[in-house]
Amino acid sequence: MDKQTSRISNVNPESSVSPRPQWWTDKHSSTWDRVKAALRRDWEQTKADFSSNDSADLNQEIGDTVKQSVGKEPIPPLSVKTRPDDPQDVAKRVEKQIKERGKAQERVIEAQTDAAVVQVQAQGKIASEQQAAQEKVAAEQRKLGEIAADAREAAMKSQRDAQEKIAKQQEKIAEVRSDASQKIAEVQQKAGEKIAEVQQKASEKVAVVRDWNQVEPAIRYGYGARLQYADSPTWDDQLESRLRHEWTQLKNGNTWEDVQPHVRHGWDAAARNSIV
Repeated sequence: MDKQTSRISNVNPESSVSPRPQWWTDKHSSTWDRVKAALRRDWEQTKADFSSNDSADLNQEIGDTVKQSVGKEPIPPLSVKTRPDDPQDVAKRVEKQIKERGKAQERVIEAQTDAAVVQVQAQGKIASEQQAAQEKVAAEQRKLGEIAADAREAAMKSQRDAQEKIAKQQEKIAEVRSDASQKIAEVQQKAGEKIAEVQQKASEKVAVVRDWNQVEPAIRYGYGARLQYADSPTWDDQLESRLRHEWTQLKNGNTWEDVQPHVRHGWDAAARNSIV
């Protein structure tokens, strides 16, 4: 830090208001006290010239400030003007203020006009963009409607095709079932006939194997039944049911399942001998 900076930064112990450099003397203070009021008036006048709201016009000119600073003119109090207002100056200031107000009003009107024009243009642009957006939305809605209609038509066509396929498949299934049922019935009939034939042969073999005294009552019953029920020359389920009932009522100790082949043997023997 240099000596000049060091001196300026030191505070004069005799002043408690603001710092003073070390070289500050009473002469400096006396001179400053004389010019301070003049410079303050000049400062307030400058603020007033720039239309400051918190400063009054003191009619202070630069020459007045110089004369007051050197003591050639007295320094009026801060609330008193340096000289009375000149009527011509007042008129000029009023005229100037009127002109400035007129210009300000013109600028306001111009700004309002520009704002109105901008607003109208903006509204027109907004309306145009809204119309374009609405037209675009309407076009998209029409397009969406067409797509939906095509989709519905395609779905209905697919549904009709599916229903036709299902109907054909059901017809085919019904046909296959009918054929299968017919074949099953034929197979069952043939199997029944085969089983009956095998059972008959087995019964005959059993009948031959058994002792005559064991089978004679059943053969006799079958033989006599053929004579008794001449109106039923064919052995069928109805006839067998009747014979089963009668045999069960006899209660001779043998079940119908045991004697059925022998009863049938007697029935067939009577039929072969043409006794009926």
